[in-house]
Amino acid sequence: MTQLNLALVIGATLLSACTATSQPAAPAGLPDTGQPALHAVSDARLRELMDQMNALMFERFMTQPEIDRERRIHAQKMADAAEKLGSAIDAILSRLPALNLNQDEQLTFRALAGKLGEQAHALNAQAKLNHIDNIEPMLDQMTATCSSCHTLFRKFGN
Repeated sequence: MTQLNLALVIGATLLSACTATSQPAAPAGLPDTGQPALHAVSDARLRELMDQMNALMFERFMTQPEIDRERRIHAQKMADAAEKLGSAIDAILSRLPALNLNQDEQLTFRALAGKLGEQAHALNAQAKLNHIDNIEPMLDQMTATCSSCHTLFRKFGN
């Protein structure tokens, strides 16, 4: 149910409660005179409760500009992480001598490290452009590249 529909339902419920034929009990400390003053006190309390419910209902929802700001912040953090990952490729390649790989295995290792570096660079570019929808598929591709390398070469480093 949308926020507007929910607010309308709550408002209609409260309005129907106000039109009831039986007179509400007087609040503590006020005599039940049946005069309009009692309704004014009840009306003020109802308005106060409605304001509280409206505040509770809508305070948890961010406005569109707030959502956009949060997305930009998240995208910038993603770009920073991708840049650091791209810079870490040299550290990944530094592990190559310890793996004692043959020539073909070294070529495969370098190719996967290079591919990961390219993917990190592409992710960085997309995140800086705030292309949020492109980030998840790119992360999936990077995860596949990492998994391929780990499957092939993790056992050599242990």
